[in-house]
Amino acid sequence: MSPDRPNLWRILSDTSSLINAHSLHFTALLILFLFPSSFATVVYFLLSLPNNPLQTLQPIFSAADYQIPAVGASHLLVSLISLIFTICATASISSSTFNAFYGQPVELATALKSALVKFLPLLATTLVVQIVIGVIVFVFIGFLAITSNGIADSYNQYYLAICIAVALLFVALLIYLQIEWSLSNAVVVLESDWGFAALKRSSYLVKGAWGVMFSFMLFFMILAGVFVICFFKYVMIEYGSGGDGWNCWLVWKIAAFAAFSSVLSLYSVAALTVFFIYCKASRHELHFEIDAPNGKLGDDYAPLPYDVIV
Repeated sequence: MSPDRPNLWRILSDTSSLINAHSLHFTALLILFLFPSSFATVVYFLLSLPNNPLQTLQPIFSAADYQIPAVGASHLLVSLISLIFTICATASISSSTFNAFYGQPVELATALKSALVKFLPLLATTLVVQIVIGVIVFVFIGFLAITSNGIADSYNQYYLAICIAVALLFVALLIYLQIEWSLSNAVVVLESDWGFAALKRSSYLVKGAWGVMFSFMLFFMILAGVFVICFFKYVMIEYGSGGDGWNCWLVWKIAAFAAFSSVLSLYSVAALTVFFIYCKASRHELHFEIDAPNGKLGDDYAPLPYDVIV
């Protein structure tokens, strides 16, 4: 079979086909894990506004300007809920997508088992990533704090240029790490590696597919950006400016935005799993899985070229 190079459209098309073929299963996972996290996050931001019914959180903006909400028990609780549900969603969706791709049974019990078994490895890997990113951010902020008192006074004309260069380097490094570690969650769920081993494995798999992964990230970032803009325009600003307060229409809008966010997360995790499969195939690591156990796959198998090149 002739080599084939998958692109973003093919990955999204395969992902859509898999989800549509098992729509009830993935809808159940969305309702169980993704929607509660998205709904809790949306409600939290609304409760951070001045005219919320509880009046317990510092407003994130006033009539004059925006302010950052205080980090308290509410913020930590929402973050913890979001982390737990996100990890469970990642494990269950990745496992189900992988099974669906190969025509294996896609069962809710199997997905829930994967969420339980892979929860701690995913949590540890997530913490490793956050610690590394935190160290980088700390170094960047520390550099700005130190140089602002020294270099800024002596070489004021060059200080802005230095800050811009360092900021660009900082952003480039974050993008680089994001691409290199993009498949780490799929590695944890579908292989035995976790922590730094999973990050190293992800870096190996994504090598040679930077362009596809960058377009993948850009695509979902644009969709997320549009979502955030619409959310602020039609929910946050309208409600925070003293609209009609909490009513049925506001609840419907909250549910709609939470649902859209959940669907976006579902497709993102599933598409990363499909991308993971293509990357493994490009390194001829799926020969046994493609040929075994009886020389063919199930009827729902998404066609994958034997000699696919990413």
